[in-house]
Amino acid sequence: MYKTLRLVACMLVGPMLMISCRKEKEINVFHELQDVQKLVLAEMSLNKVGTISDVGAKGVDAFINGIKFGDRIAAYSFQTYIDAYIDLSELKSSDVEVDEKRKFIKLTLPAIQTQYIGRDLGVQEEHYRVTGLRSEITAQERAMLKDKMSLALKKDVENNDEYRSLLVKEAQAKARGFFTILLNGYGYDCEIDFRN
Repeated sequence: MYKTLRLVACMLVGPMLMISCRKEKEINVFHELQDVQKLVLAEMSLNKVGTISDVGAKGVDAFINGIKFGDRIAAYSFQTYIDAYIDLSELKSSDVEVDEKRKFIKLTLPAIQTQYIGRDLGVQEEHYRVTGLRSEITAQERAMLKDKMSLALKKDVENNDEYRSLLVKEAQAKARGFFTILLNGYGYDCEIDFRN
């Protein structure tokens, strides 16, 4: 819903870009774009799977597991979400150049940023097998596994820039497409760039 509201707000700002290139009007366009603030352009969900098992236990647990018969194994998964956005509050007045004679607008957008926006509250049970004299898997074990998976997933994302670069490329393409269609609809050609 917030994504839709942001998109609608941005569409309302579009006509302001069509105002003549008088300095006062350019300043109005600049402030209208800044008021949109965060424009979310792309979202990615990442899935992480973890297991709980008695295999590999050590110490007293290994001894007790050797006495008991049966299996105790479960696999759980959860998703975390990352989005890519432009913070239009970082827009500078020099980022919007309007050439009324050529019907051309050069727009330099702030760099695409990414952020974690949350994760599933619970874990999804993918497999569960407890047989024989084995004890049931507890909610505490599932919570510990979820925290462990969450930390591992964040570390994976931080160590592998591929996730972020894919998301940034998608967001840049959507931003270019959105502003190009918007400005072409008002009879302007445009060039859209991004700050680094």
